[in-house]
Amino acid sequence: MTHEQLFVGGTAIALGVLSVTAGASNLDVFFQMTKIRWIETCGGRTLARATYAMIGVTLIGLGIAIAMGFAPNSSLTSN
Repeated sequence: MTHEQLFVGGTAIALGVLSVTAGASNLDVFFQMTKIRWIETCGGRTLARATYAMIGVTLIGLGIAIAMGFAPNSSLTSN
């Protein structure tokens, strides 16, 4: 586990928590981005909130994996 992995993992976890918070809080400020507005137009606010939550949970899981040292390409050597 290196400092870089901890930094990237911690950043991913923080952004994941922010995303889950955005989905749970239902504040209009979080739903002003173009892609989220498009999702909200197609499927409603509930789908947009669920999308925020899914992105957040994925980022938290990815952040934990990175912080714990998961590196899928660590066995590859450069030639």
